Amino acid sequence: MSSTFIAFDFGMTKMGVAIGQNITNTASPLDPMTMKNGTPDWDLLEQLIKEYRPTKIILGKPKVINESSEALMKKIKAFKRSLERDLNQNVEWTPEHLTSKDAKEKLKVRRQEGILSRKIMKGQIDSMAATIFLQDWMNQR
Repeated sequence: MSSTFIAFDFGMTKMGVAIGQNITNTASPLDPMTMKNGTPDWDLLEQLIKEYRPTKIILGKPKVINESSEALMKKIKAFKRSLERDLNQNVEWTPEHLTSKDAKEKLKVRRQEGILSRKIMKGQIDSMAATIFLQDWMNQR
């Protein structure tokens, strides 16, 4: 049976988005979502979910290392609850430690190889990070 997964790398100004599916076991970045102080455009988010009809949403879980990351984690937990309660989605955590660093490196290589022709944007890094942790999650299934 075919399954589709959406991953979110939650951020206060941008949220990385990736899509994956189990037939080819591949994940790909989508356009990042603009956030307003940690709040997504819920209409756009609903549209994305209706379009892809994910079997499961994979949400990156950062390490809590200080007050700032603790505050972010509270926002991410509220986002998860809204996805589950308001949009009736099945949401699962996955670690996202260092995925942004890995994403920057992958994008730099793509730019050097001529695959990307313009400057690397913050949102691209976030969506590539979501792709990395979604791919890792799928590989562990």
